[in-house]
Amino acid sequence: MNKLIIALLVLTMTGCSVFRKPEEVVVTNTVIKAPNIPLQPSPRPVNMIDIKWYTVTTDNIDEFEKNFENDNGDLVFFAISVPHYQNLSLNLAEIRRYLEQQQAIIIYYENQITQSRESINKPTKETPEES
Repeated sequence: MNKLIIALLVLTMTGCSVFRKPEEVVVTNTVIKAPNIPLQPSPRPVNMIDIKWYTVTTDNIDEFEKNFENDNGDLVFFAISVPHYQNLSLNLAEIRRYLEQQQAIIIYYENQITQSRESINKPTKETPEES
């Protein structure tokens, strides 16, 4: 009789676990859609046209005037002082700095967009969990 009671107790305690279905594992995949920002080609490089500078002093002005009128026609002067010429040079350097910084920002964003597209489109390996 003791064996029967023990057997009933064991069957009662484990009976539900024998017929119980394992819980379903729900796997969700999150898809991150990259923004559709097309990469634009870089702008055409600047093509500078040569400029010829003349240095005219009181010593060579007569000779310069004669030669210039023979070569180019009318003689026209544009004068700038040395400090203002230095300011012109500093202004051009400032423009160059600004353009280089803008170009660096554009390259940064192009790299970020390219990297995000590559990481989103790259397949990932999923390993099952070991229990």
